[in-house]
Amino acid sequence: MKRFIQSAVAICGLLASILTAHAQEIPVPELQHILPCGAKRGTTVEVELNGSRLDETKKLYFSNPGITAELISDPAKLPARFKVTVAANVPVGVYDVRSAGKMGVSNPRAFDVSDCAEVMEKEPNNTRDKANRVPLNCIINGTVSPAEDIDWFVFEAKRGQRVLIESLAWRLDSRLDGTLVLFNSAGKEIASNQDANIRDQKRDPFIDFDVPEDGDYYVRFTDFMYNGGEDCFYRLKISTGPYLDFITPSGAKPGTTADITFYGRNLPGGEKTDVQVNGRPLEKVVRKIEVPSDSQKVTGLQVNELVRPPSSRLDGMEVRVSGDTGTSNARMLVYSDSPELLQQRPNDSIEHTQHIPVPCAVTGAFNAPKDAGYYTFSAKKGEKYLIDVASERINSPADPDLEIYENDGKPEGKLINSYQDTGENIGQLRFPTMTRDIVYLWTAPKDADFTLRLEHVYSQVQGGPQYQYRLEIKKDPAPDFRLVCTPTHDIHIDSSCVYQGGRQRLDVLVWRMNDNDAPIEVEAQNLPPGVTADPIVIGPGVKWGTLVVNAAPDAPIGEAEIKIVGTCQVGSEKLVREARGGTIVWNTVNTPAICRITKSIMLAVRETTPFAVTASTTDTAIKAGDPIKVKVTAARRADMPSAIQLTGTGYDLPPGLTIPTTTINPGQTEATLTVATTDKTKEGTYSFIINAESQVPTSGDKKMRVIYPSNPIKITVAAKPAK
Repeated sequence: MKRFIQSAVAICGLLASILTAHAQEIPVPELQHILPCGAKRGTTVEVELNGSRLDETKKLYFSNPGITAELISDPAKLPARFKVTVAANVPVGVYDVRSAGKMGVSNPRAFDVSDCAEVMEKEPNNTRDKANRVPLNCIINGTVSPAEDIDWFVFEAKRGQRVLIESLAWRLDSRLDGTLVLFNSAGKEIASNQDANIRDQKRDPFIDFDVPEDGDYYVRFTDFMYNGGEDCFYRLKISTGPYLDFITPSGAKPGTTADITFYGRNLPGGEKTDVQVNGRPLEKVVRKIEVPSDSQKVTGLQVNELVRPPSSRLDGMEVRVSGDTGTSNARMLVYSDSPELLQQRPNDSIEHTQHIPVPCAVTGAFNAPKDAGYYTFSAKKGEKYLIDVASERINSPADPDLEIYENDGKPEGKLINSYQDTGENIGQLRFPTMTRDIVYLWTAPKDADFTLRLEHVYSQVQGGPQYQYRLEIKKDPAPDFRLVCTPTHDIHIDSSCVYQGGRQRLDVLVWRMNDNDAPIEVEAQNLPPGVTADPIVIGPGVKWGTLVVNAAPDAPIGEAEIKIVGTCQVGSEKLVREARGGTIVWNTVNTPAICRITKSIMLAVRETTPFAVTASTTDTAIKAGDPIKVKVTAARRADMPSAIQLTGTGYDLPPGLTIPTTTINPGQTEATLTVATTDKTKEGTYSFIINAESQVPTSGDKKMRVIYPSNPIKITVAAKPAK
């Protein structure tokens, strides 16, 4: 299959070139790492925080209430240290932790809860003769620091045991690109790995080996490029516990009990199979999974593992297996109302195509190099069909390509469409959602049978049962949407803080699904005392909205977990969707950020804002092409005499709107600007803001350029009368 491969780097470079340089807010706390970055449930550990602007850190907030923290260091001194207690009933998985101090609440960092023994790396262990001795079935918490650091460990194992050595670093917000080498007691190398051949474990190596004889085994662990530093932290698991490679089917209907087959290694009660991944045999076990029916849950992501931006449009839950040797890693089970099917082999040619009904969802795999999957369904002219092929979004290394053939009586049929990667990027640099998966609404050109041909783009050299895909087809799918709420910075770690008497932006990104063009009303809930937010409308077809939170001058200092909720009327149905959180993991320089979903959205309130601006026009009706006069009033703190520049840059305006740059000069308190629309501005209701930029005093004679939003302005646009 021929394929035009788009360069993500080129696309994102274009985005970078058209985005305006980002003016920052007053700096907020930046949590770079917490050590150790996890703990066994039912235990208490001491942790240490490191980062920037962590002054007077007094609290830690975890996304699971069963994890609590007590400050044990002097709040006036750094680094801050806490005693963290993980309740025995906290499920195994990865949670968010944030610090709160003088300057606000920090970005989240991952905190991993396990159910096996844990130890700390002890330096010096840079050579084999100084290897840390550790028990089998434990997690080692350590750091590759400084650069060129090498960590050695030794453990004892018995002949016949199947031992798994797994790095958890990239998936825990670490910069480490680890590499593992395993030696026997005589110093002979017996295994090595630089990545696990799975999308989000691409920097987390994994070794699976059968112990050939009783004795000691040595592990050499370092960064692949010999980088190092405090941000190269890790958890290294050496165990005989269970590990999941994939599940079938990959989805289930909400409100049902689904029979799910788990494929993996060291599975409790596992049955041997002839399935192999990279030459290592897998076992399988079948479990009945209760799939929730609660409407809030089935439109959410109940996954205590890392979730990258492309998967933020999915709904699903995590599944694991547990036994005497511990709990496995998680796999996502996708929620779907479509009947679940499995690939029926052979279906690697048009002659052996698998006939499928519509709707359905098929779990399949590119089992070997040059493998393909053929699926045939009936369609009627003019009807729309959602064709969704998920691989990257379900943690598969597959990169699917799709061709659609009309069955015209010829052996191969007539090629009428081909599709590659879905390029939709709702988050630009700060939350890039481009994916190598395929999501398209396809219109049938005639009444006929059509065949889909799926193939891995690198099928000439790659393939295996781990190259999973999920093909879902629906006729006339119902319009829907999902929301992601992010802080405002495009390329830097950020968090949300509003200052007394001031305002702050919360940017809301929209997945518009299945041709949903309807307006979406967005509101904030569970705000801290003294904080309010006017609802906004994300207009027809718009994929970005800006919610503004306002803190009263006497709003209490504090922080809270908040909710962002969107409502959309689709026909007779009112859709209500809660936003997922998004965060940048590490700073970049005008390149797409490394990002992930967060388990919660936090907002802090701190002392007085340096300035605030208020737009007098808050709700108005116009005709397309009419201008909008907006008077903007500024309130400055006494020590802030600088000019304030009003702009419409730094975020997505509704289509057709233009805001001229205007200045409120020193000594002045207001300015009037004219917002322009065009004849082609689409009918509907929209909300937008005006950004205010100024130089704010920091310390001594230093100043910082910061940006704050006005209150939202809502406009209702009617069509321009015909001449």
